[in-house]
Amino acid sequence: MTLSLSQKHILPSLSQPVSEVRSAPGSSGSYFLHPGQVYVAKEPQSISLVLGSCVAVCVWDLGTGIGGATHYLLPTWDGRGTASPRYGNVAIPALLQKLIEAGARRDQLRAKVFGGGCLFNQMREGGSRKDHLGMRNAEVAKEILTKERIRIVSSELGGDRGKRIVFQTNSGEAIVKEL
Repeated sequence: MTLSLSQKHILPSLSQPVSEVRSAPGSSGSYFLHPGQVYVAKEPQSISLVLGSCVAVCVWDLGTGIGGATHYLLPTWDGRGTASPRYGNVAIPALLQKLIEAGARRDQLRAKVFGGGCLFNQMREGGSRKDHLGMRNAEVAKEILTKERIRIVSSELGGDRGKRIVFQTNSGEAIVKEL
């Protein structure tokens, strides 16, 4: 089954791989996902992330147990320079594509979205708590997942503190801890 990404979100060519797909039998370790990375696992694994204004989009297939996540810093790539999963509009389509390539079924994908905080007053444009980098990051995630008809089953967005997330790729279970 192929992933049909909407025209606006077609993944540009990337200069480097954006994801590692793990499938070793019995691999049940943990992977720390750094900003600007995409990671997909065929076997059960936990993915750990630490977020502030960044956003994590965690997606899994209810039936196959294939899951993965992306951790991005900025909402949109403007087309200049190299496309990178540091940007939400590059990272999310890359994650969805890698999940499909690993064998996930598009109609069974579910998502959880985390982060998008405003940890410093300087991040607010014009002093507004509603218009800051973290919220713009979160809006991109919601927009792309909605357009791609990926159901967001939960989200924990905003706030003024960082978050540590541990996501289970096979079940979608996530533990969120405020920092």
